[in-house]
Amino acid sequence: MPLSPARILTIRQGGVQPTGSWLYIWVDTRTGEVAYVGATGFDPELRAHLHLESDDPQLARVRATVPEYAHRDFDVLAWVIPEGVDRRAAKENLISRLSGGAEAAEEPGDVTDSIVQSLEDYRRRLNR
Repeated sequence: MPLSPARILTIRQGGVQPTGSWLYIWVDTRTGEVAYVGATGFDPELRAHLHLESDDPQLARVRATVPEYAHRDFDVLAWVIPEGVDRRAAKENLISRLSGGAEAAEEPGDVTDSIVQSLEDYRRRLNR
């Protein structure tokens, strides 16, 4: 069986280097509830691990803010944000959209439109 190409993890001066920009949503698999919305420059797997395992509440935001997180099951849906899109603005726009805010009117809207649609598709599959 042929192996896939090597994935290169870049460590410089004792630190893991960012891999790009991501938006991600923690979804409770039982209820479909969005438990957390985040944005990161690191791989979503690393960020999810830090959310659960770090002792620093700034890194372990899910652990610090989501009730009963250790007794719930989540799927983390993650999307790469295209270069040139402000990650913070895209996250704020996504949170606004998911909490019933107005439709996106600026550049992050293009990104969040497809994320909202993808989340709706995921929730439909959960309910089957």
